[in-house]
Amino acid sequence: MSSRSYTGRHYAGRHRVQQRRARLPRALSSGFVLPTAAAGALVVTAAGATMAESAPQSFDLTGRQTAMVRTQEAADEQAASDIATRRQDANIEAAAFQGRAEEKARAARAARREARARAAAEAEAERLAKKWVRPVDVWNVTSGFGYRWGRLHAGIDLAAATGTPLHAMSKGTVLSAGYTSGFGYKVEILYWDGSTSWYGHMSRIDVVAGQEVLPGDQVGLVGNTGHSFGPHLHLQMQSAPEDGTPIDPVPWLQDHGLW
Repeated sequence: MSSRSYTGRHYAGRHRVQQRRARLPRALSSGFVLPTAAAGALVVTAAGATMAESAPQSFDLTGRQTAMVRTQEAADEQAASDIATRRQDANIEAAAFQGRAEEKARAARAARREARARAAAEAEAERLAKKWVRPVDVWNVTSGFGYRWGRLHAGIDLAAATGTPLHAMSKGTVLSAGYTSGFGYKVEILYWDGSTSWYGHMSRIDVVAGQEVLPGDQVGLVGNTGHSFGPHLHLQMQSAPEDGTPIDPVPWLQDHGLW
């Protein structure tokens, strides 16, 4: 026979015995699709055995286990809360510390500014206290320093109207203030540089012994008391309060810019 089907079944002139293969059920062939429910419930092994697919197992916690879980969760929440509280407290404390440090720095700067301002004010006050002013604003010299009528006229006479204010010439201390027979109402002032002035023939005294005076402070009024021939200020300058040696007031006034 010459057909391909016949030729294919013979080899070397002999009949080949065809072996029968085990055929799989149609349900397990590649072209067959099981229903969804059946596919999920049935598994067939190569040997034809079947077994049911195991369903997921659920584990139920006991009451004690649940309580332990909840206790642990509560502890975790409390720990987190404590950490947050401590962090907040630390931030507050850090802010407070920084605030105190800044306040201390501001106070220190303010103290330094105040100290500088106070020192400047004191220096200015001292400068003003040590300036020199005229004992009377307007005068007319009627008698100079020197001998007259056989006696030393130890000062100069500055004529001015009775009641004209008399001023301390600079910062100083009143050594004496009162009435004497020759000078009438008289005031002695020791100044900061050691100079001493005598004001004589005053009509009124406005200071007391031991009083501190500053430039321009009123110490009394021009008058005509004591041995005087008219209202005037008898201005006498002493080299030192201890010995009482008089000096010519004119050069002294010139040296202090008051003449």
